[in-house]
Amino acid sequence: MEKRIIIASVLSVALILAWGYFMPHPNHNAGNIKKSAAPNVSFPVPAVIKTKTAEQAAKKAKSIVVSKSVRSIKSVSYNDDKIYARFNMPEGSVSGLNLLNYSYTEKNPEDKVDMANSKNISRIFDFIPNNAGTALKLVSVIKEKNSVKFIYDADKKIILIKKYIFSRGKYILTGNVSIKNISDKPVEFKGDFIFSSALKPSPKDANYINFLPIIYVNKSSSNPVIGKTKKYRGAISFAGFNSKYFLFAAISPGRTVLFKKNGNTISILIPKKIGILPGKTADISLKLYGGPKKLSLLTPLGHNLNSTLSYGFFGFFSIILLHVLEFFYGFVHNYGLAIILLVLAIRIVFYPLTYKGFKSMKQMQKLTPKINELRERYKDNKAELNKKIMELYKESRVNPFGGCLPMILQIPVFYGLYETLLMSIQLRNTPFILWIHNLSIQDPYYILPVLMGLSMLISQKMNPVIGDPTQAKIMLILPIVFTFIFIHFPAGLLLYWTVNNILTIAQQYIINRKFA
Repeated sequence: MEKRIIIASVLSVALILAWGYFMPHPNHNAGNIKKSAAPNVSFPVPAVIKTKTAEQAAKKAKSIVVSKSVRSIKSVSYNDDKIYARFNMPEGSVSGLNLLNYSYTEKNPEDKVDMANSKNISRIFDFIPNNAGTALKLVSVIKEKNSVKFIYDADKKIILIKKYIFSRGKYILTGNVSIKNISDKPVEFKGDFIFSSALKPSPKDANYINFLPIIYVNKSSSNPVIGKTKKYRGAISFAGFNSKYFLFAAISPGRTVLFKKNGNTISILIPKKIGILPGKTADISLKLYGGPKKLSLLTPLGHNLNSTLSYGFFGFFSIILLHVLEFFYGFVHNYGLAIILLVLAIRIVFYPLTYKGFKSMKQMQKLTPKINELRERYKDNKAELNKKIMELYKESRVNPFGGCLPMILQIPVFYGLYETLLMSIQLRNTPFILWIHNLSIQDPYYILPVLMGLSMLISQKMNPVIGDPTQAKIMLILPIVFTFIFIHFPAGLLLYWTVNNILTIAQQYIINRKFA
């Protein structure tokens, strides 16, 4: 009976891990850094997506005239220790947003992740005035310590200032628009904040992020399926683009958001409207998060951004284990070594349960000859056989579930650790030693899966044989099954499982000697 429970439990864990790995989590990767756009003296406001329809619309748009004082500015950019942003001239839009601490692959560390996710998007963040007949003239560009400012004169009636403010270390970009009414009449000013990114690009783009559109509206999150346009109204916490490791989203954008899809690109529009009295100034703003999905970064921002980083049913354990993993990393500065230390700590914590389970299995092993006799005697009467076996357990003071219950109690922690290693960006592109150059992808030479299978087989052979020998042989098949299930799992997960098996073997050896 106990052997069946153990088999069912182990297979259940394998099924849960395989399902969690292959089904719910999106992939990652993404486009190369684009060069800054060449300056133009006068040209129409460009469309967000370079399509035939957009180009026709651009021809009808008013031109942006550039004053002599800014014609010498060839390019505009901003960078700190985490972000590099490029701007288009003269419309004052963000054309690229690179994360300096994150590369697409470990093979090319200079190829930094770009939130645009495509070479074909000319503008990933901007504010576009919608007032009919408004002609803009760029009169000044001011670069400050943590901001870049573009100042426009709109028909000598409005002074329009686009200011992009960066929050160092937080991956926050705030677009602030100031509108000063310098006319003698009230003005109703309309415009759209717009930001864009590509979903999985064409196969020609070797690097990409597998973005999906996401919106958190009316207390629930969804990945909208978009035809051409989709509008959302309500209490919107955030809207943007989500992947396994990265998030590019507008925080608390307002009560109306439009998703517009064109080919592989999605643009998100947030309409704004404000009335301005003569001589007065009004401000509107939009805050974007464009960066890695870390709880330490997302949780302080609120607005349910941390809901994009889900650690599954046992997420409570995952978060605790992630903190412990980062604690060990602070000492060894290698996530592979930190995983080994974490598994060692877990084995020490659970050693009393392991010892109790093994002791129960040893007691069950001593009863195996008597149980086999009862099976032979009552082979034609299953009800009586079960009754006699339970009487034997009671008489010998043996708990038939004692060997598997400790293992079952450990499942939440081990599954939590599995989710931690699978979802945490800390392991992305992180090397270990020798041939393991990236703990977040599979072992290129399949060494870890083989070691995991062999260590699991040795552990199975060291277990006491209980009950039907046929069932014991079935248990020996499990290492082969697990090896093939886990063969394409990330190396970090295989490292955890292999080290766990090795420590289990060491514990079994010590306990075996004690009970010999």
